[in-house]
Order: sequence, then C-alpha cells, then structure tokens
Amino acid sequence: MSSHYLTCVEHPQVPSYQAADIAQGVYAALARFLAPLLIELDAAIDKRLVRTVLQTVAVILTFRDRVNGLLLSEMGGYLQTPDKAPAGTKRLSRLLHCTKWSAELIREYLWERATRRLHTWQKAGQEPLAIWDESSWEKPESIAPEEYGPVRSSKANRLTRIKKGYYTPPHGPIFVPGLHWLAVILVGRNQQDDPPELASMGWWTSRGPRESFKRDEHGKLLLQLALQWGRQVIHVFDQGFASSFWLGLLLAFTLRFVLRWKKEYQLLDAQGNRRAAWKLARGKSRSFGTAVAINGSGQACWPCQCVTRIIPRSSCG
Repeated sequence: MSSHYLTCVEHPQVPSYQAADIAQGVYAALARFLAPLLIELDAAIDKRLVRTVLQTVAVILTFRDRVNGLLLSEMGGYLQTPDKAPAGTKRLSRLLHCTKWSAELIREYLWERATRRLHTWQKAGQEPLAIWDESSWEKPESIAPEEYGPVRSSKANRLTRIKKGYYTPPHGPIFVPGLHWLAVILVGRNQQDDPPELASMGWWTSRGPRESFKRDEHGKLLLQLALQWGRQVIHVFDQGFASSFWLGLLLAFTLRFVLRWKKEYQLLDAQGNRRAAWKLARGKSRSFGTAVAINGSGQACWPCQCVTRIIPRSSCG
C-alpha cells in the first residue's frame, strides 16, 4: 500500500494554559469593567452586597443564554454551591430588597460610559450611530403579577405559521403577559477594535401601578438623547418607529437620523400630492438631508426635504 494513503495518528491537543487561570483572568477583567459602578455601590451599600453584585453578573454571563433562563434558586446555587443554594438565594434577596440603591444607579453608569465613548469617537473624527431597538419579554404562564401587560408573542407567531399538510392555525396576533423594553446602542466604524456600547436600556409596562405608554417611553428617551448629545450622533430606527408622531419629534429636534419606512405608508410632497416614500426621492440629488426612506424591497432612497406629514394607514390606498 502506498504511504500516501496512510493517516498519521494525531496526538491530542493539550492547551498551553490552565482553565482555572483563564477563568480567573476573565473574572478580573469583569471586575475592572464594573469598577466605576462597584465604587459607587460601595459608598451606598454594604461591601458584602457589592461582592454579590459582581458575582451575580459573573453567574449571568457564565450560565445564561438565549434559550435557558436562570431561576433565583439556580443563581443562588451558582453563587455558593448546589448544597448551599438557599444561602445564595438569601444573598440575592438581600441585594434586591436593599433600599439604599436602585436601578437608576446602573442607568447612570451606562450613560456615562456611552458619553465617554462618544467623546472619544468625536476626537478621532468619527460619527457614531445610535441604534434604537425595542422588543418584549414574554411570560405566557404568569398572570398573577399586576405589572405584566399584554405583549405580542413572537414565539406564538412562529409556531402558528401555516405548514403544508397540517391544520390551519388560528389567525391574528397572540398576546401574552410580559414586559416591553427599549434600548439604544452606540456603534462606531471599527467593529472589531471598537465594540458597541450600550447607552440605555429600560423596561416598561402598560398595566399596573407603573403603567406607561409606548409613545411616552420613546419620547422621554429621545428627549434625553437630544438634550445631551444633540446632532453628535446619527439615530437609526427600524420600521417599528415609522409614524407621524415620531417623524415630527425628530424634525422638531433637528436630529440626524435614518428611518426605515413602511411600504404601505404614504407621504404628502410639497405640492400636497400623496405618493409612496421612495417616489418622493426619485430623481433628487444625492445631497445629505434630514430623513431617509427605504422601500419594502430594502432599496435605499436618497434624503428628501419635501416630506411634510404622514397619511395614516387607514387613509392609504
């Protein structure tokens, strides 16, 4: 047999590092990243609770993923050991029920980090993007907490799609108990060497003692960004933000933005004619403007200054 048909037995690859050393290094890097927040917490709460904060973040990063969540008892077991899970759960309970700190401290920490990154990008001559995103947290089996409001279930939408050879699923959106969340992420040009920075993330509900509304939550966050950052960033919005209310706010604050438009929405041009958004920019010059419309096929249209107001969907042809 020819030697080129022979396969050599490969020796098992042995890493040149110890797993425990790598884990310790990552934990130290996490501590340095959270150092400003931990210092502020140390001035307000007990040192043992500060250590619980750091260890809890490490547990979440280690054991939680998109599919698997973490119960309070599970996190307690990871903080201590499985046989001492009740003690770890009690540590978390003391941290969450401590009245000397609140979530506002974390919001300020995220905002200050994002603002420093923004100033760094400005000195380097870069224009960062402020990407807006919103979604919901579904709790379909939980109906007791009064803070949970109705959210449209994306999981139910996937499961009820019509499949060939099966019964027709129920029509219309399905709503389940849950919470809404809204976030803004700062993104620079160099994604590899300059990772995104979370600027703000908040939760809100449409029921209970903390009842709020979508437009109010969006408007409050936009006002904060407009007052603090002004035109220093370019805001990026998906189709969920396309509305006359939102476009009016953006134009009122004279912000720079990119808004992905819905193809069924129509606009009035300077002559008062009702036209599709992409038709308004057809034949226009490629000068920088205030708004950008994108049609249903994803084709970008050039900015156009002749947009005045939006015709509601009910009146669209």
